[in-house]
Amino acid sequence: MPLLTFPRRETKPELMDDPACDEKMLIRTVRQFRLINLLFSASRRLIKKEFVSRMKPGSTKPYTFLDIGAGGCDTALWLADYCKKKGIPIRITCLDNDPRIARYARRVIEKRKNIELLQASVFDIRTMPCFDFIFSNHFLHHFSDSQIPQILDLVEEKTGIAFLMNDLCRSRLSYLGYELFALLFLYKSFARYDGKLSIRRGFTTQDLRRLIGGTKNPESFFAGKTFPGRVYISGLSRGESGHLSGDA
Repeated sequence: MPLLTFPRRETKPELMDDPACDEKMLIRTVRQFRLINLLFSASRRLIKKEFVSRMKPGSTKPYTFLDIGAGGCDTALWLADYCKKKGIPIRITCLDNDPRIARYARRVIEKRKNIELLQASVFDIRTMPCFDFIFSNHFLHHFSDSQIPQILDLVEEKTGIAFLMNDLCRSRLSYLGYELFALLFLYKSFARYDGKLSIRRGFTTQDLRRLIGGTKNPESFFAGKTFPGRVYISGLSRGESGHLSGDA
């Protein structure tokens, strides 16, 4: 319904993407995103459903997991603990291109032997080995429409089992809900301004299907939508049978 969505993606850059932005504000923003991810991102539910369900407890070889644009590594910390409880060995690589966020994240994970942080761009993964699982959360909306099919091709190429890229639905309802939440709980950071801009930079499932159409192997990708106000692109490696389970 046209009235429930913004007609097109916003192209204005976010404040936190400016290399010259205030570092204290940036790190406070990353910390506040931890709460936002916990409450609203649906990441944990999607990871359990689409990734952990494909992992076998007691495996002799650790599963490898890549989190692209990992920020403060809150997803990695949660997943490492969750897999430990389930008896699933896992090795998690977190990727972030901002040196300031990378410094902060390394302090956060410094005592975790099965989590590492690489300061690198998503385009650097072409020189890395494959990972069993590749994930991103609220990452794709930072890129232009022309860049996203290239990123999707790279992710598919480097995935050994399954990938899932979770992002924001470009919805007026999500925008208004986030504005209220940010007004009450987010302060002295970029999270309020950038969060609203992120939603305007987000996607509809129709957008995602169009972007998938620009990849080398569009049949390898699935566009889905899940609560609350999230859309995602998922898929399996060529060697995997079956399919991801669709809308969550």
